[in-house]
Amino acid sequence: MLKSFIQFLSEEKRGSLASSGTSAEDHIKRYIEPHIGSNEFSHVTSKDWYDLPKGSSVKMTKKPVEIEGKYYAHVADQNDNNHLIPLSRLHKPGEIPKNKGTEYESEFIEKRMKKHGLMPSHLSGAGSSSGTDFVVENRKTDELHPATVNGNFLKGEAKKGHTANMGQITIHFHPKRGWHIPDDARANRPEFAKAIEKAGIIKHMNKHYAYPEGQRTTKSGRAETLSFKHPNLEPAEKYLTDHGAQVLQVGGYGTYSVGQKDVTGHGLPRISGKGIFDVREKQKGNKYARTVAFKIDGVNGLKTSHVDLDRDEDLHAFRKTLGHKD
Repeated sequence: MLKSFIQFLSEEKRGSLASSGTSAEDHIKRYIEPHIGSNEFSHVTSKDWYDLPKGSSVKMTKKPVEIEGKYYAHVADQNDNNHLIPLSRLHKPGEIPKNKGTEYESEFIEKRMKKHGLMPSHLSGAGSSSGTDFVVENRKTDELHPATVNGNFLKGEAKKGHTANMGQITIHFHPKRGWHIPDDARANRPEFAKAIEKAGIIKHMNKHYAYPEGQRTTKSGRAETLSFKHPNLEPAEKYLTDHGAQVLQVGGYGTYSVGQKDVTGHGLPRISGKGIFDVREKQKGNKYARTVAFKIDGVNGLKTSHVDLDRDEDLHAFRKTLGHKD
């Protein structure tokens, strides 16, 4: 009893959830059950858990389960992928350290977009316009773009840097269909799905991994992660297109247009560089699902833009192009 109490105090101080014993049961009632089914991204991961990086925001989907003496939470990430993660890998709600990626996005929205009038102050950040992080108000009278919230707004996404996720989808294996992209996933991200197929990943999986149970695994029991270098960043652009983004801000690299046409009229360049696909086992023990994620290939994988809205002079010039008056 004394040991359990000391363990409880230690874990309370750390700010992470307990995953076993009476402490875990208490934490489930206090920190997990109130959030189940709320559709709220209430928790943040305290450590990496396979393809779910440290600092990821997740929501509770089901009641935790006990496996070999440890409790695991059923969670969904912001890409609607489901995970079964030990409670000890989650921070308690309200004791969450700042996520650098989310912190950058929030500061960019509040201190750059809203403060300088490019985004209306009453609009929220992430989720303000169908999956994008922010909106840019276009006040030009000579050219109109489709309204996306209330008025003439352009959609934008902000990324902390080159390590940010630039697209993710789950592929499944079926004895008759082989490895494939499910219809619902394709419907949600049609252009990114095409990019994965164009890159030859599905073809490669069906040629070399047609027997998922026989695939080589790591010491953890998970299938080895497969990596595929990609000569350009077209898959990232397709992912952004699926989200309706027209402007991309990458911390440390600058501001870009999405697609062949720069709808801002400011001369923003398209993203260019090199990328990489990672194919990981989605959930430990499930050999029939893989997460395919796309990222920029290293610190030099993205060419720097000549426009950066993190710079005051560039931001004021951008305001002028879009018809904002000082």
